[in-house]
Amino acid sequence: MEAVKADSGSEVSRWGGWVWLLLSAVIILLDQWTKGIAVASLQYQVSVPVVPGLNWTLVHNQGGAFSFLSDHGGWQRWFFLVVSSSVTVVLIEWLRRTARHHWLLCLPLALLIGGAIGNLIDRARLGYVIDFVDVYYGQWHWPAFNVADSGITVGIVMLIAYELFWARKFDKGGEAHGRTAG
Repeated sequence: MEAVKADSGSEVSRWGGWVWLLLSAVIILLDQWTKGIAVASLQYQVSVPVVPGLNWTLVHNQGGAFSFLSDHGGWQRWFFLVVSSSVTVVLIEWLRRTARHHWLLCLPLALLIGGAIGNLIDRARLGYVIDFVDVYYGQWHWPAFNVADSGITVGIVMLIAYELFWARKFDKGGEAHGRTAG
């Protein structure tokens, strides 16, 4: 592991992102475990009430977020495999270049990576993503989702918050967005 000096003068391991990839692995494992439970215990498209506003409903999403392109004949599987694989590689490289002590940036990146890989596993193995969390209010249902989707959503919100509120503070401190020098 190569150590580099950040502009702030502290030594930072260039491979420090591996610590954060453990969080990504936890997201992946939780995602695949809960999907396995959903497949084993739920009937396809049959809602099981949990509490008011929440059902377990097993669905297969062949599209992207909010079932985008889900009814386009199958080519979208390969499109989403290529796009999500490419984005995951970029996110891992971004995390690798980020000083691991900048948790405000590393945490959302780790959540995004874990969520992307969790759904990528489904899409590569099955041709669709398993969703089962059905949140609703009255007759209005949010699109069904899973643990991976939750990681992606929370990661995106945190990354936007980081860019809006904290990134400039790191710029002023000499480290652009918490990335290591080198």
